[in-house]
Amino acid sequence: MDDVDRKILQLLQQNSRITNLKLAQAVHLAPSAVLKRVRSLERTGVISGYTARLNHRRLGLDLTVLIDIETSEKPGVMSIGGKMAAFPEVCDVYDVSGYSDYIIKVVVRDTEALNDLISRLGRIPGVLRTRTSLVMRTIKNEISPEPMP
Repeated sequence: MDDVDRKILQLLQQNSRITNLKLAQAVHLAPSAVLKRVRSLERTGVISGYTARLNHRRLGLDLTVLIDIETSEKPGVMSIGGKMAAFPEVCDVYDVSGYSDYIIKVVVRDTEALNDLISRLGRIPGVLRTRTSLVMRTIKNEISPEPMP
């Protein structure tokens, strides 16, 4: 991957709907050359997909919460993680080291919906404890960092 590929990735992260022509103009290459590079980045898995970023508050989901979860699972077993991932409120599930076994990010309508979710999490066999942290403000929210040189 060279500097042109990194610039293409940066531009696609800023606006994944950018036209191939505008992408080509921005990196000073022919549209066919840029398309070939983008297809290569997709084929090799550097670009794993394209998505729309939703504004949760505009959807009535006013609370973003990080939940640390301690389980009785043995290391390397992640069946509880899969069960949590199936909940529609759960955006991210991380298998982590340290005090917790998982950290999940959820978005919910309000505290009543959060309480309901925590109750459902607690009914998953093997979940021992949950600790919630309410996100007060999001300072940075990127799907992934800018490509490094």
